[in-house]
Amino acid sequence: MLRTESLKMAERISAAIYFLTSFFDDKEPLKWKLRTLAVNFVSYDIKDKSGIFRETLSIFSIAKNAGLVSDTNYEILISELSSLENNDKKSLDIALPSAPQASYSHKESIKDKPVSIKKNGRQETILSIIKRKKEVMIKDISPLISGYSEKTIQRELLSMVKDGILKKSGEKRWSRYSLA
Repeated sequence: MLRTESLKMAERISAAIYFLTSFFDDKEPLKWKLRTLAVNFVSYDIKDKSGIFRETLSIFSIAKNAGLVSDTNYEILISELSSLENNDKKSLDIALPSAPQASYSHKESIKDKPVSIKKNGRQETILSIIKRKKEVMIKDISPLISGYSEKTIQRELLSMVKDGILKKSGEKRWSRYSLA
């Protein structure tokens, strides 16, 4: 892989990390640690970035387990980070200049993949209810999510339908929601 392609890939991953962490609370230390590491991906001062990649993978694992990052986003970022780490190692290997350069084998870049962001704990609760009951109405969910009005839950459900997480059947008060 050409050095510029590797740098572009690092820039896309860094931008994705910034985007994902924008949903973290500002007081969350993982937000700032991940952003610092993301900046280091594109730093010219750091030649061997393998430690940065490993640390980022570990911190994303913590963020996923803490519910800050969805499984989908975690899998996409881990895949892209692993690919970037492999390409970075190859670009540092100048001992074999006649070796053929690896090409980027992914059909989609990180910016082409759908990104599903978990906005809050409501979505997690809604998903767990739907996984148990298969199909629900707003009236089924409202009593189980305290502190939020039916209208707020309805907006959350519609947002999840728009994001392709859920599908909706029926209209108005007969609307039913299930996994997409």
